[in-house]
Amino acid sequence: MPPTRRVHLPVRVDKPKPNYIRDGIFIVVVLLAVLSFELFSGTGGEVRTYNVPKEKPARAAAPGAKPNPSSLIQFAKPEDWIDNTDASGLATLSFALPGNAGVSAIPLPARLAENPMIVNMWREQVGLGPVDEASVKGLTKPIMIGGSTGRLFDFAGTKPLAGQDDPQRIVSASVVLGQVGWFFKLSGSAGAVEPQFAAFTNFIATLTFRPAASEVNFDKIMAEARQANPPPPAPAAVGPSWTKPAGWAEQPRTAMRLGNFTAGGGQAEITVMTFPGDVGGLLANVNRWRGQAGLSLVDAAGLAKATEQVSVAGTPATLVEAIGAANGSLSVYHPADGQTWFYKMSGPSDVVTAEKGAFMEFVQSIRFPKP
Repeated sequence: MPPTRRVHLPVRVDKPKPNYIRDGIFIVVVLLAVLSFELFSGTGGEVRTYNVPKEKPARAAAPGAKPNPSSLIQFAKPEDWIDNTDASGLATLSFALPGNAGVSAIPLPARLAENPMIVNMWREQVGLGPVDEASVKGLTKPIMIGGSTGRLFDFAGTKPLAGQDDPQRIVSASVVLGQVGWFFKLSGSAGAVEPQFAAFTNFIATLTFRPAASEVNFDKIMAEARQANPPPPAPAAVGPSWTKPAGWAEQPRTAMRLGNFTAGGGQAEITVMTFPGDVGGLLANVNRWRGQAGLSLVDAAGLAKATEQVSVAGTPATLVEAIGAANGSLSVYHPADGQTWFYKMSGPSDVVTAEKGAFMEFVQSIRFPKP
């Protein structure tokens, strides 16, 4: 009998459909992790929300809650890299390096690996302006990560940021394994990053991914991150007042969401948040919202066509309508007294469009307490 031949049929892998609300949550968590490590280019002591005070240590996750890093990645770290405590509960690996630099490894959904918002987040952290999707491709360099070809970005600031003595530099590399994107980041002052660059690229080139590295349970990671850093109760009386539209359902406030509602049968989310400073400026935020909706990014010259000037509590603000084929958002960017307020509704495009009238009535009802 002739030997049996095995025929290997190609396996079709469907590209995961984007979920912009969920993607935004993951990116916010990444930002919070960055803030926890004080890697926000010197603004870690300045940028804060109604969050756990800096001097209060984060609670540790329950023993055994997070998988052992060796079950995901096998690696050999340089001798001068010290294991670091991950206060965010999100990073799989975290190391402190000489000169106050740091290295971390974080798994995220693969769809985020191509999201220009993350690239612009890194650029903002070193004091550089945002770029569009086409420019992102030009900034990419190939890099070997665990035997696979990934993408490397290297962003260096041109001058020290507030509270820093030296310009900042971020070297970030990512690789996609199945539906998991692994992000490796080297960050710190330019003078501390440069001596570690070769060690970092060698570290990611020689590590080995275990099978479980492509099967990360992101819902579990998010739950563990929340368990490690449970939000404190929202302040009793902070910020403006407003009138809730009749068809909206009020949700519990959180440390970040001073206003939290749903509309359209729970399909759309409406939030009120505030941050010190300009949070990257209007253009970066407009492109973030347009990117979430699958729309093309705009430059400074095209900003006027993509926005509309409105008034909130008698002060100037900007309305950004980003309605994509499936998902969309209405966002108001409102600088006031050194803060930037964000009023945003996001969800399926048809629901957001139907709720626009109620959203604008909500925004117009906002009143700030008198000094």
